[in-house]
Amino acid sequence: MADVLDAYFDQFQVNIGPWGTTLNFELSAYQPPAPGSQPQKERVATVRTSLEHLKTMIFIIKRQLAQYEHDNGITVEVPTRVLSALGIAREDWDTFWQS
Repeated sequence: MADVLDAYFDQFQVNIGPWGTTLNFELSAYQPPAPGSQPQKERVATVRTSLEHLKTMIFIIKRQLAQYEHDNGITVEVPTRVLSALGIAREDWDTFWQS
């Protein structure tokens, strides 16, 4: 039996093309970068899949997270400053999660 990767990541990249997608999962360096230098990160996994599978995964993850929040009476909050850093408008975020 092949080894199964079990990894933690705190960053990701998504590359989408006409025949599929590549998801790169990365881990930030444990030390802050030196002033004026780029933050270091380590790629821990790459996953390639079809666009159809990606879209299905997004749907299932969203549904399961919504059910978890409902069952536990909580809302998993993402700070506005994080959304801003990602270029996500609060109204777009709220519309996505309310649909």
